[in-house]
Formats: sequence, C-alpha cells, structure tokens
Amino acid sequence: MSLTVNSILVQEAGLSATEVDGRFVVLSLQAASYFDFNKVASEIWSLLSRPRRVDEILQELSPHHDVDIEVMTRDVMTFLQSLVAQNLVRIVTVEDAQ
Repeated sequence: MSLTVNSILVQEAGLSATEVDGRFVVLSLQAASYFDFNKVASEIWSLLSRPRRVDEILQELSPHHDVDIEVMTRDVMTFLQSLVAQNLVRIVTVEDAQ
C-alpha cells in the first residue's frame, strides 16, 4: 500500500517506547533496533498513538513550526515512509481506524 496524505497511520502494537527529555526512544524487537526520535519526530510519534490521516498530522504540526508547507510535507512524508518501512507504524483502513 502506497503512502499518501490521505493514508491513515497508527503505531504498531507491541513496541516499547519511553519519553526521555521530551524525546521518544522506541525499541523494536522485530527490527532488533532502537530509534531515538528528535523533537519533531517525537511530536509525530505522539500523534500516531491513535489512527491519524497524514494530512491531519501536517495540519497539527504546521502552526507550531515555521517552515514552508511543501518542505514540511516532503520531510514528514519521508519520515512516515521510514516508520512504515521499519514496521514502527502501519497503514490502516478507514474501517480499522474506527
């Protein structure tokens, strides 16, 4: 399934995550790795605690960050694609999101 601004994403179940100094560290046993997110990545991770459309994430971030929307969209989409590739988040259907 291809990631678009209309995709709905949610954190993958069974991951261990903890917040340290305002940043999330996520442990994935499946990937045999841990991920240390920066401030913006941690904001996105928090938003994904429940199913969210990508465009909702962008709308949530936009007022808090002084960056061009095209740049933000490109960067956030790249980050979200990496989360999907690492099995940290998954794309869900509208029915699954309810």
